[in-house]
Amino acid sequence: MLENILYIVAGYLIGAIPFGYLAGRVNGIDLREHGSHNIGATNAIRVLGKRWGIPVFLLDFLKGYVPLLLMKLHLGGDATQFGVAEMGWFMAMMLALVLGHTYTCYLGFKGGKGVATTAGCVMALSPSLCGIALGVWVLMMALTRYVSLSSMVAAVAMVLLGMYEFWWADGVLGVPDMMLIGLLLLICILVIVKHRSNIVRLCNGTEPKAFSQNSNQQS
Repeated sequence: MLENILYIVAGYLIGAIPFGYLAGRVNGIDLREHGSHNIGATNAIRVLGKRWGIPVFLLDFLKGYVPLLLMKLHLGGDATQFGVAEMGWFMAMMLALVLGHTYTCYLGFKGGKGVATTAGCVMALSPSLCGIALGVWVLMMALTRYVSLSSMVAAVAMVLLGMYEFWWADGVLGVPDMMLIGLLLLICILVIVKHRSNIVRLCNGTEPKAFSQNSNQQS
């Protein structure tokens, strides 16, 4: 039990590493004072350019993927076969990683919106689930060019796809399956809540499209 707790604490501290903020500092910029004032990859691309923004996205993705994959292997290697106890530890690790990014202790518990780190966690959980959710994101981006809307729709798709993979595909809904689907739903709600200002702008027609240079907007 102690080892699992240490994994989770380490997971939060790793998830909390603000790569976007650090990339800005390397360039003499505090991302919290530029663009959308967010430390995520979208604002890093807008303010610092793709040369820095894309690595920020990859690092945010990997800080979700690698720790959760290690936890998954530590617990037995196949989340679909986890019992209630193993699933509980796995879920705690996944939640710690996402909360680390969205509420980082290194920046006064203010962080990013959790999309890239969530994607990394979902990749560790199920590559097929991550791939399809990513496809939904790409499709929405092609249709709308709204990063925020694409991210929220992909988060909802993640939940629906999770229900299919862990419930409808075999027609069996065990307690671990319900726990996992519940966690995906919780993370989806968190992602949407973190985008609440974007929702207001989408409704008002003032949300900037992909990688707009308008520093007064947030995506």
